[in-house]
Amino acid sequence: MIRLLGPVSVVDDDGRELLPAGPRVRGLLARLALDAGRPVDAATLVDALWGEDPPSTANALQSLASRLRRAVGAQRVRSSSGGYLLAVDPDDVDALRFATLRRTALAEPDDERACALLTEALALWQDPVLGGLGDLPFAGPAAARLADARAGAAEELAARGLRGRAPDAGRDTLVAVLDADPLRETTAVALARGLSAGGRRADALAVLDRTRTTLAEELGVDPGPELARVRTELLQDAAEPAPVVGKARPQALTSFVGREDDLARLRGLVATSRLVTITGPGGAGKTRLATEAVRDEPRRVAVAELAALTGGDQVAPGVLHAVGGPELALGDPGAADSVLPRLRAALAGRETVLVLDNCEHLVEASAVLVHDLLTAVPGLVVLATSREPLGVPGEVLHPLGALDDAHATQLFAERAAAVRPGFDLSRHRTVVREICRRLDGQPLPIELAAARVRSLEPAEIAERLADRFRLLTTGSRTALPRHQTLRAVVDWSWDLLSDAERTLAARFGAFAGAVDLRAVEAVCGDEAFDLLGLLVEKSLVVAVPGEPTRYRMLETIREYALARLDAAVDRDAVVAAHAAWVLAVLEPVEPALRGGGQLDALAVVRAVDGEAVRALERAVEAGDAVRGHRLLAALTWSWVVRGDMASLIRWSERLFTLPVPTTGTDVAVNRSLHTVLLAVTVPGTDVRGGSAAVLAMLPELPRPLHPVVALHEPTARAFLDDDRSGLVDLAAAADDPWLRAAAAQLAAVHAENAGDLAGQRRALRAAYDGFAALGDRFGLGMTTFSLGELEDLAGDRVAARRTFAAAIALAAELDNADDVPQYRMRLAALAARDGDATEAREQLRLATEAARGSNDPGTAAWLAWSGADVQRRLGDPDRALATLRAHPPSSGDGLGPGRAQREAMVHDLTASALIDLGRLDEARVEVEAARRAGEEAKDGPVRGQVAETAARLALAEGDPGRAADLLAEAVARRGALHLGDPDVVATRDGCGFTPTA
Repeated sequence: MIRLLGPVSVVDDDGRELLPAGPRVRGLLARLALDAGRPVDAATLVDALWGEDPPSTANALQSLASRLRRAVGAQRVRSSSGGYLLAVDPDDVDALRFATLRRTALAEPDDERACALLTEALALWQDPVLGGLGDLPFAGPAAARLADARAGAAEELAARGLRGRAPDAGRDTLVAVLDADPLRETTAVALARGLSAGGRRADALAVLDRTRTTLAEELGVDPGPELARVRTELLQDAAEPAPVVGKARPQALTSFVGREDDLARLRGLVATSRLVTITGPGGAGKTRLATEAVRDEPRRVAVAELAALTGGDQVAPGVLHAVGGPELALGDPGAADSVLPRLRAALAGRETVLVLDNCEHLVEASAVLVHDLLTAVPGLVVLATSREPLGVPGEVLHPLGALDDAHATQLFAERAAAVRPGFDLSRHRTVVREICRRLDGQPLPIELAAARVRSLEPAEIAERLADRFRLLTTGSRTALPRHQTLRAVVDWSWDLLSDAERTLAARFGAFAGAVDLRAVEAVCGDEAFDLLGLLVEKSLVVAVPGEPTRYRMLETIREYALARLDAAVDRDAVVAAHAAWVLAVLEPVEPALRGGGQLDALAVVRAVDGEAVRALERAVEAGDAVRGHRLLAALTWSWVVRGDMASLIRWSERLFTLPVPTTGTDVAVNRSLHTVLLAVTVPGTDVRGGSAAVLAMLPELPRPLHPVVALHEPTARAFLDDDRSGLVDLAAAADDPWLRAAAAQLAAVHAENAGDLAGQRRALRAAYDGFAALGDRFGLGMTTFSLGELEDLAGDRVAARRTFAAAIALAAELDNADDVPQYRMRLAALAARDGDATEAREQLRLATEAARGSNDPGTAAWLAWSGADVQRRLGDPDRALATLRAHPPSSGDGLGPGRAQREAMVHDLTASALIDLGRLDEARVEVEAARRAGEEAKDGPVRGQVAETAARLALAEGDPGRAADLLAEAVARRGALHLGDPDVVATRDGCGFTPTA
């Protein structure tokens, strides 16, 4: 798609926007696009791009065309008849697509269908039209023609909408057109007609009067006959008696998005109850919902807006004014005694729905008045909006929650399109959904954020939400002052709290999410029990039903409360109390993470995950290494079990930048686990410094050692000094059964890397039996997967698939976002080797889905490499090669195998695809690169795999003797050939290789 109805650009088939460099290159694209499919001669193009100042060089236009070809593709820009032609379908140019849709709509007899076509046409627009062309000579006139066409389409849409009983049709575009061209009478008339048909006669007259004034001031002329006639009709209509007594029902200026269930329930309550109060935080949309609820109410409706009132004595006079009673000076003490009788009389004798909007700052006076009126006036129903209940007998509450994701996103998109016509939600859906989630699904903050689309992209808005009170300051000028900025919304609620309530609310800001009452009392003080309910009633805290009930703040309110906490004198004490509460939850269950109580312990940890990370973050920011290490030690094994190595590495490394205590079990656990993790998963990593630090601590640590620390010395000896005897001894003689199983598992990893299959198998069996006896699902899942790898190596793919499936089930119970994708990738590879394309692709899909929860930035690359292997084995080496070229080894930077291993594996996969394609010279280059990287990695299985691929290449080159030598090398590296790989079996048979005993 070529976009002209906005900044000039090209959108490719993948939705990526290409912006040709330089205004003249973009201008050439735009000028050719306006005549897409037809040649434009060189003279016309030179005049369009240079005007009266032609270029000094004869080939300037040719040079521009060459640059444009490089940007959009040579096949699209063709030389033709002394000029150039843009070879695209006219429907692939938004301006031409717009014109086609408009022509079709004009010829369409059905109004509804015509409206749909015109709406689709107008949705193509973004501002500024022909943007990015600077002052090119043709740009101004062309933009003016396009803008005139847009205005005409909007006017046609409005006219068709009136005939089809859709008076709102095209309204937002008409408003935008009139803002840009306030002298355009036809647009003013179309807008006024729509407003009048929608019941907004006063707004319609205001539009026409504003246009009359502008014409007089700027041109010194009177409006045309059509505008004058429509204005006269509206003035005559306005003189007729109004059908509703009292204050007119407010008319909506914008669309009403979502809330269908709320609206249905509320209308039912208003029909059956006498007092209904909509409660919710500021910006939830209480006023708008109340307005919609009474829009079609058959009874008399009166709306009293209390927001501007400042004292309780003003409530009754204000309501009297709203219901059409005699004028009364608000706050006049001489008339105070007569207010209630007059109000009762004004409401008597006719069924009335009285809307009391914004009661929270005058809640006591509102409650007293409502109680009096409901008692005295039988036919009265009161619908109130307030951030807290009125507390009147018989009151029915309707708490207003967040918009769901779909409606929140729709609201953002509609409000964004109002300030930036042509806003395309499909390009920004993910980030818009994130913005709405972080704004708690609350309509007003979402609308404030959408207003920023005028000057910021949605991604930029999302980046700045951490400073949301500074960002969201562009509300409607006609809104209440407390609805014009996000800070004003929360200030209003905060200022209505008592001092004690403010103190609790500020302390509650220490929490990251939902917590139970015990947590609130532990962190905020014993008095929290009495005050928490008041914060819930006042919509500052949300009660989440469950066992037990949990409490949370909306993110916006929490950010505000946190700022108040940071300024409080007791801030450090609250932060310390929060960390102490987290530790009191985590430390007792930490040992259970290594045994049969693993799932229950994980449930406890998950419940406070966010709080624990928040406490850890505060400790690091404060430079409190002691508290930080204690928190990290309580968390680390839960991260290991769930496969969240990214969090473990990230927080360990952040803590290690602080001055670390020289000893202590917490420090030893964290340093040891960090060191062992790197040594085991990234062979060749230099971890001697970290290991030496742990070994130096051991004599000072209390006995028995923490199991992770007890594993350190023998593990370090195995992976740094190539001596696993300590692990073997520990696996045989440790008192702790988990320590025995874990030592056996680590011994198996070392044996695999050394090519000792027999030692690996023995150690795995011991580890499996030990973890099974303990009920440790994490350990059992790891050993099960490793046993499946041995079955695959031996050529028993059926058994391997069954074993891998069992490992997946164990890892899935733990929500392990690292292991589940890895295990499914192996199942995909097995299926591909068996030619089962459906199963292979399904396993890749499931792996991708499971990897969404991974914090490892390299996971996406590993999925791509696995996909490339599947593509090749299913007979598409070209596609596999393209996938590998698009995902080089560096794209897999993360927490899996290190750089050298990644390079070896990707070069190996690339070589295999090239061998399949018969491109043996290129394959040889890849094999040599893979062998160099494999030697650097010091990883036995990887070196064995690369040797097998090198053997396959040698056989393809006609050298069976060298192929046999390379297969012998593979056996030496890994302990056996990979008989589960058909390529390896074919190579073995092709060169006649027989392993020696």
